[in-house]
Parts: sequence; structure tokens; C-alpha cells
Amino acid sequence: MNKIQPTKKITYQDIYTLHDLLEQLNSWNEPLHLLTQFFSDNHRPVNKKKIIKDYHSCSKIFSAFQKDFTLTLEKMNSQIEVLRKREKI
Repeated sequence: MNKIQPTKKITYQDIYTLHDLLEQLNSWNEPLHLLTQFFSDNHRPVNKKKIIKDYHSCSKIFSAFQKDFTLTLEKMNSQIEVLRKREKI
């Protein structure tokens, strides 16, 4: 016997919305690469003025990333919850 499981109704718009959120997260790759470079810098002697200047800009990048990442995760979770509650066809 071949039992067919009912599937959820998912529209192209649903897929596009999740894809858009994923692209938003992917857009952080380059700025996060800059942070990785900053925190893995082992040059000696240490240039304290440059570190202070770079630290300030890196902290701004990280703060923006953290805020956007948190909001995007919340949007993705709510979108997935909507899809889970969809009617089965």
C-alpha cells in the first residue's frame, strides 16, 4: 500500500520571502570578514591609535550586524511558523 502524506500549501511568495531573508543574512559576509581580519591581526609592534580607531568602526559594524541578524532571525522564525500552520492539501 502506498500511503500519500498530505503536504502543506506553500506559495512562490512564501519561498521568495524566505529567500529574501536568507539573502539579507548573506549580505553580511563581507563586513564580517573585516571583523575577522581585525580580531586576527597579530602585527607587532602594536599601533594603539590605529587599534582604537579600528575598534570603534568594528564595534559599529558588529552592533549593526547584531541588530539586523536578530530581526532577520525573528522574521524567519515567524515565517516558518506561518508555513507550519498552513493547511494541508
